Amino acid sequence: MTERPASAVRGRLFAGVAGLALAAMAMPAAAQNADAAGEADGTPDIIVTAQFRAQNIQDTPIAITAVTAELLEARSQTRLSDITAQTPSLQLQPSPAGAGKGMSAFIRGLGQADISPSVEPGVGIYVDDVYFATVTASIFDLMDLDRIEILRGPQGTLAGMNSEGGAIKLYSRKPSGEGGYVEASVGNFSRIDLKASADFALIPDQLFARISGIYKQRDGHVTRIDYACSHPNDPDVIAGRLTSMATGPNCKLGELGDTDVKAIRGALRWVPSDRLEVNLIGDYTRDKSQTQAVTLLRAASASQQAWTLAYQGVAYDNRFVPYGPNRADTVYNDPYISYANFFDPGVTYAPLDASGAPDPNRPNGPFQAQSAAQVDGWGVSGTIDYKLSDALSFKSITGYRKYDSLAGDDNDSSPIAFIQEQQLHQHKQFSQEGRLSGDLADGALHFTVGGIYFYQRTRYFNKNDTPFAGFGTMAQPTFAFINDDYVVLRQKAGFANVSWDATEQLTLEGGIRVTHEKKDYHYGRFAFDGSGDPYLPLSQPNNPLNGRVGTYEGTIVDYRAVASYKFTPGVMGYAQFATGFKGGGINPRPYFPEQILGFGPEQVRSYEIGLKTDLFDRKLRLNGDVYYMDFLGYQGTPRVCVDASGQPLPGLPGTPDLCGQILNLGDAKMKGIELEATLRPVPGLTIDGALSYNDFKFKEPKIATPDFKKGDTRPGIGDFKWSVGVQYDLPIGDIGMLSPRVDYVHTPGYCGSLANLCVTDPIRHVDSYDLVNARLTFRTLDRDWSIALEVTNLTDKLYYINKLITQYASVQPGRPREYALTVRRNF
Repeated sequence: MTERPASAVRGRLFAGVAGLALAAMAMPAAAQNADAAGEADGTPDIIVTAQFRAQNIQDTPIAITAVTAELLEARSQTRLSDITAQTPSLQLQPSPAGAGKGMSAFIRGLGQADISPSVEPGVGIYVDDVYFATVTASIFDLMDLDRIEILRGPQGTLAGMNSEGGAIKLYSRKPSGEGGYVEASVGNFSRIDLKASADFALIPDQLFARISGIYKQRDGHVTRIDYACSHPNDPDVIAGRLTSMATGPNCKLGELGDTDVKAIRGALRWVPSDRLEVNLIGDYTRDKSQTQAVTLLRAASASQQAWTLAYQGVAYDNRFVPYGPNRADTVYNDPYISYANFFDPGVTYAPLDASGAPDPNRPNGPFQAQSAAQVDGWGVSGTIDYKLSDALSFKSITGYRKYDSLAGDDNDSSPIAFIQEQQLHQHKQFSQEGRLSGDLADGALHFTVGGIYFYQRTRYFNKNDTPFAGFGTMAQPTFAFINDDYVVLRQKAGFANVSWDATEQLTLEGGIRVTHEKKDYHYGRFAFDGSGDPYLPLSQPNNPLNGRVGTYEGTIVDYRAVASYKFTPGVMGYAQFATGFKGGGINPRPYFPEQILGFGPEQVRSYEIGLKTDLFDRKLRLNGDVYYMDFLGYQGTPRVCVDASGQPLPGLPGTPDLCGQILNLGDAKMKGIELEATLRPVPGLTIDGALSYNDFKFKEPKIATPDFKKGDTRPGIGDFKWSVGVQYDLPIGDIGMLSPRVDYVHTPGYCGSLANLCVTDPIRHVDSYDLVNARLTFRTLDRDWSIALEVTNLTDKLYYINKLITQYASVQPGRPREYALTVRRNF
């Protein structure tokens, strides 16, 4: 079989989309009666508010996916990260181990994985129109939602800050005065889920309340095993260099990747007149889960093994790898085993101070990190909608949120004390937004103007225990320190959006937003016991990092222009230019004061054409778009440090080419296609599918680095992603409805590092994978009762979500096959 060049494949894809557009425009007969068809036989309307006003999703000239509460239930999706499967160009992944309970969000390859409060997300996440500011704690449970809107492409004018890739907006159910439900699920891995919601009227027709709660418990899918207990014949165990910490049966130390969540949410809705509506929402979440599931795929290199021998007398080698091509484990052959013990026994000598002399006042004693990916947080928001007149309204959105996030990590996934971390994020944020919206020219002109103020303060405490990282000499291997930093961010923005219905078919829209932001990073650096400045390599005599402050300040202007045209009642096409950005910041990981430098924002300019169609009496909904984007100022971490003029700065002692500095490394160009389809060929049968292709290519680097070159792709970006789901609603006489559903999802592979590192070290590549999920639901005719049996990862596929690679390799395995039985009572 002859392989076609990638460029030829891409050309055919783009030609196919163009042909689709022309074909759709040429089918007026198929679409002419779209509005006449009833929703019972066709695809139902979904109302979204992406452009500050309620619109049918098919009339909204944005690449947008809307997921209703009913569809979330049908797909067995309970967490925000679950929606990635059926959304084009969307990638939502749990944060790596040690980063806590968070989520890396990317749309069209743009987003953020770094949890430092110095960097910003690239995908804006909003809960009831209130911006959620951090990667940490962003992996929400989907509790009592009305819908989710996923806006693809830069949303600098409509959403605002840090939406270069797009925005994800979650909207809760509003109290209505009646209804509610109770739901319970049980499954393997000791799974127990309880959900409940109740809606009632406090004052008839005026004041309504709704309260909801969830409890979720599930065992982890990776088991932590005590190596010394399970390998009594290992020479290092016999010699006493590895000792057992096990106190329970079967040498078990614990689990990784479990779930232990409790949450409650309350809402009040006050409607004293037809002109005023006030909504107040409060929520509280307590997540006591353990560290994410991580296993070891490859142990340390020979040079790093020399450090472990010098420090602990034990080589960090592949005997601690329980599965895969590098496995040398003599007991287990299991991808869901980890020998992590989160413990460093410490050293028996006094580490050296900054001058190179032994310092008995700063010992590096034993350290036990906690296996944790925990969040304790709450938030309140208030929205006021007031109609000043029939053509003018005002909306106020106020939000406050606070959380503490605790994370622990045994980075090496072994009994060796290679890297242990304990992190604490303490975050609070406040936002106030006002919008004035109106209609002019007999309703032909729609406008929204407004402004927003945003404040956040985040403490970032990290106890980093890396006792033999290879910096300095064998006599001073310790690289253990505490950073206790805090970051303050203030942002102000003003925006305007105008839409003009020039004719019954043609609509022209434009928008602008000006954002000013200022960020102060306050550095705290201490020795591992909390006293004084840290010793080498994190300080210089008489020139400490502790107490220093770095500042970034900048102003960004975003634009949007779009023209949409209704070819028929069921076919709408649009062309759009839009911009967006991800904010700049300050280097969060300097090793010397000279490395306290700022970096600029990432900016995106996007050109997009799209088509939205309801065809064949609304039996087929087919939406697609093609885009090209100029990506400016990629924020990355190369293996070099440079000053503002591009001159090299000192790196780490002994390894001057290593650097933790974030720099604007270069620009890139991106292009892609996205398709979504829903087909209802006969009553009861629904087939839905999605496909996306993304192509990211760096231009010439602005910073000389060996890690990427012109033409390389960005870390974490795959190419083809697709999914298909089939559901059939089968009436069972006058008893009820039986609904089997199957979903098949293909997730593309990608390089987890800058591209050249995947060439020199192929283990860094994360392979593609395919998952099958199935659900069988029975509902009574009155829909008061339902019972469902679900299976996720039906084929029990072993796959890796992501990898953490240095000279050793840790991986996050996805969950194996799971099943659950769910019973629900609506009232």
